[in-house]
Amino acid sequence: MGPEPHRFDRRLQTSLSTVAWSGAALAMTGALLAGAWTGVSIGAGAALASANFWALSRIVVALLPEDRAGAEAQSRAGWALVAALKLGALLTAVWLLLRGQLVSPLPMLIGLSALPIGIAIGALVSDRSATLKDSP
Repeated sequence: MGPEPHRFDRRLQTSLSTVAWSGAALAMTGALLAGAWTGVSIGAGAALASANFWALSRIVVALLPEDRAGAEAQSRAGWALVAALKLGALLTAVWLLLRGQLVSPLPMLIGLSALPIGIAIGALVSDRSATLKDSP
């Protein structure tokens, strides 16, 4: 078997799935209310939000090792570089989508709002499930 999962993995997975589901719901609503082009633009923004959150969650999990030896062995500067590269990739993807007129700006921004919506819902759901498990 593989290594034991990190203590934050369950909460991150819950939040990541709620970001994706929120984005899908926003994209379907946009497509129904304003047309397919709007739905695609919202979906592109939601996909960027989900990918960004996934990458950020991997960075956070790597920066929070379970033991002291793991904390001492890692390079914080290296992870800062990875985070900066992730931000650069996100900004480049947004620029390419907008520059190539592959998406509309405002609907894509609505899709990107799936990130805070999904994180908020995921935090509420994961905190509630943790409370229910702890009760007798």
